[in-house]
Amino acid sequence: MSSPRSPGQPRLSRETWLDFGLAVLREDGPQALKADPLCKRMGVSRGSFYWHFDSAASFALAVLERWESVATDQIIGSIALAATDAPARLHLLLSNVGQLDVGLYDAINTLGAQDPGAAQVLRRVHERRVAFVASLLVEAGFEAPEAATRAQLIYAWAMGELLTREAGRNAFSAAQIEAVERLLMQR
Repeated sequence: MSSPRSPGQPRLSRETWLDFGLAVLREDGPQALKADPLCKRMGVSRGSFYWHFDSAASFALAVLERWESVATDQIIGSIALAATDAPARLHLLLSNVGQLDVGLYDAINTLGAQDPGAAQVLRRVHERRVAFVASLLVEAGFEAPEAATRAQLIYAWAMGELLTREAGRNAFSAAQIEAVERLLMQR
């Protein structure tokens, strides 16, 4: 399939499309992830879109996988490298998680409720995040079953806090992080 682009106009990369898709998802919700309106906003032909994606559904799924990479893989990787012990990594994780984009997360939850493929990505993200927290707690000396329970509780708190926080607050407070750490690490 050849690209219907003008001579001299660079082809949009898959990553450019996916990052644009994340921005559109955040701003306009999952209903906006359709080829024609996206192409108009980007000022390109539909061929540019279909060069990388078979359908709007495959695009939406790829956007979620991009979100998974940015909001899960990259965060876990950077935290694993940034601190030397489990309590320090947990503190760093809580500090980073408190800054996640709530509007985007809300749109992703909506998409997950509408599409079984999106729901699978969302479930995989939740499971990987909880498993990472559990691994930190095991490293800190908790038995695996207790670590899994505590990890699920911290994840539920963090997501609930993100989705219910007052407007304009962009992170967990130091007091919240300290309280969660005390509760998590208490034996």
